[in-house]
Amino acid sequence: MQAQALSSMMKPSPVYAAAVLLVALGVVVAGVAVVEAAAPVVCNPTLLTPCAGPALFGGPVPAACCAQLRAQAGCLCAYARSPNYGSYIRSPNARRLFAVCRLPMPRCP
Repeated sequence: MQAQALSSMMKPSPVYAAAVLLVALGVVVAGVAVVEAAAPVVCNPTLLTPCAGPALFGGPVPAACCAQLRAQAGCLCAYARSPNYGSYIRSPNARRLFAVCRLPMPRCP
């Protein structure tokens, strides 16, 4: 009888177990958010190839283009100053491309 009473006292209540699970999940989610926030922007202009056609010739803007523009937003001014990539950012169709992707045009100093 005494072992059974001890066993029931050592089992956590469902409320306690749920609270511990929520706290653990919160710690994991917070850790992921910190890792994502600390991830540096990787500037790789070749990842913007889905935007090349629409930027130079018009036409439909693929979702991959918008995703890469968002991912590389911090790099766009460097690309605009580049002799190799500046024509894409400064092209007449670029304004439409940014509008379709719902992104502001980069304002570069």
